[in-house]
Amino acid sequence: MKTFSRLLLKEFIPFLLLGILFFTLILVLADIFTNLWRYLNRDVPFSQAIIISFLYGPKALSYALPIGTMFAAAFALGNLGARNELIAVFGSGVPLARFVLPILVIAGILSAVSFIIEDRFAIPMMKERNQLSKELLGIQDSKNRSRAVAIAREGHVIYYADYYNDERSTLSGLTVIRLDEENRFLKRIDAQRATWDGSGTWLLEECRVFTNDGFGGIVQERYERYRDDQVDEEPGTFSLDTRELVEMNGNEARQWIQTQKKAGLPYKAYQAEYYQRYTTALTPFLVVLFAGALGGRFKRNVLLMSLLASLGLSAAWYIIRMIATLISQIGIVSPLLGAVVPYIGFLALGIWLFRYAKT
Repeated sequence: MKTFSRLLLKEFIPFLLLGILFFTLILVLADIFTNLWRYLNRDVPFSQAIIISFLYGPKALSYALPIGTMFAAAFALGNLGARNELIAVFGSGVPLARFVLPILVIAGILSAVSFIIEDRFAIPMMKERNQLSKELLGIQDSKNRSRAVAIAREGHVIYYADYYNDERSTLSGLTVIRLDEENRFLKRIDAQRATWDGSGTWLLEECRVFTNDGFGGIVQERYERYRDDQVDEEPGTFSLDTRELVEMNGNEARQWIQTQKKAGLPYKAYQAEYYQRYTTALTPFLVVLFAGALGGRFKRNVLLMSLLASLGLSAAWYIIRMIATLISQIGIVSPLLGAVVPYIGFLALGIWLFRYAKT
């Protein structure tokens, strides 16, 4: 059995290394040529363009891992089949699942490595790349926001503003509702303008304050300037967050989604994208499972048919995953189900193909 394992690994590992390197290079070059006209229009120095491309490298590597792994498995098994060496393997009584187990283990390790590369290297470097690219291309992000909403202090203070000006740290048309510990009405503040002056609370101007008089009535008072020590939410909460989830690592994404959820803002689309990170990381194992199950199925044009069949199943996996993400983003199914169910379904398909594979 060790002989057969060495035979398979001798075919698989060179194709794996070449495949990952080749597809990473292709993706980096595609990124360069996609943005080349922008760099030329802005007279971006060549050295800066190279740095931007270098920062894209880990992301390209994380994209290339599943593709390179699938091609390596398909080519390795296809070559063994084309040279009739699989006949010797199966003739000795070794089942297909046992024969391809070494490359399945490697694919599992690569899945874990893919997640680490994505979370620890690709995401931080993509964030740095996007910031550098925007600076060089003269793209400015405005964090001003209309209809800014926030929920603070565990839901006991609710903010709604017509407009937030990030440059001046001001809120226009602000309404603040305060609730007590039992979520009963305590106070409402309507302010024409609120300014964050660094004192730790908002300075409310030209405002009306409605409070409960304790007898079931509402008392209204007017103030030119007013402060409330509970109205202290940081200005950054109201700014338009121009970041994308692809620029946040796992911890940052979880915290940001929780913030969106607590503030009553849409979050399911981001949650679906977050869960898909895990199934994306597990893709190398899945595509090798497909390639391994199809390795001994064809008798003619073995290399070409194995490659095409593996590529077809892998493409179907990406399409179904994309559809599942879309329907989970619009709320038809939960984000967790949208990420997990397609993977489990294709994993079951791969196991079924192994169960009925010809050996």
